[in-house]
Amino acid sequence: MTNLNIRRQKTEIKYISPIEHNSFFQSIGDVLSNHWDPLGIFDSHWPHDKYDRYIPVVYTRALNSNCTKDLIQYLTYLASDVLGVKTNMQNDKRAAELILAVRDYYFRNVNQ
Repeated sequence: MTNLNIRRQKTEIKYISPIEHNSFFQSIGDVLSNHWDPLGIFDSHWPHDKYDRYIPVVYTRALNSNCTKDLIQYLTYLASDVLGVKTNMQNDKRAAELILAVRDYYFRNVNQ
């Protein structure tokens, strides 16, 4: 099997229902609010929808990403450049891994 065939297998995505797409979308919001949370608003009285505007981009990046590194870099960029807070690489890494684990649960073929 060539490297090209292996690469195709890793990126093959199975069909999932709109309900599963919605669950994955909402899961990203949960991860961003409860695990990533660079602004530290999870334990506050602030609304927990502060990161909702970033979910569509994270969703798309998660679907198109073949490695955790890409998503970690994007979360780091969001925290530092967009939100203007000190980055926490451990939180970025944990959030990216959680998002990709949920993605793999919903989207990846079992035969891989």
